[in-house]
Parts: sequence; C-alpha cells; structure tokens
Amino acid sequence: MAHSEPVSVTLPTHAEIAARAYALYVQRGRIEGYDKDDWLQAEYELMQLPVDKIAELDTPHARDKKHRSLVDVVRLAVMF
Repeated sequence: MAHSEPVSVTLPTHAEIAARAYALYVQRGRIEGYDKDDWLQAEYELMQLPVDKIAELDTPHARDKKHRSLVDVVRLAVMF
C-alpha cells in the first residue's frame, strides 16, 4: 500500500493552540495555575495525525507479517 505522495501535515497555528488551551481552562472551571498544562495539552491534541492519515503512511515492515507497526494496525482497523 505504498503511496508516491507524502502525507502532508499542517501544524496548528498559535491562535488555534491558544483557543484550545482556553477551552481547556474553561472546561476545568477557570481554575488558574494550569496555563502551561493547558497549552501542552492543546498542542498535543492538535498535533495528532488523523487515523486516515496514519493509514496512508508507508512503513518499512509493511510487507513483513512478523513485524507489524502501529501504522499497520491502524491501516487494518480503517479497513473494517
């Protein structure tokens, strides 16, 4: 399932991270002192590759049935 086109990933903007961090702050009840935690959580959430993008990745062990990568597992899961 090799693809000739690389998977493109768009990194979140500063504004997108700030908006998500603020939403986390509000969800927690506007309790102060967790700004760095909220920022890192927002970055983490926004930088995750969607499952369909992971399934498109080409892995070195794609043909080797003995060594399945996480990408192979996700690819199989997307098929069902």
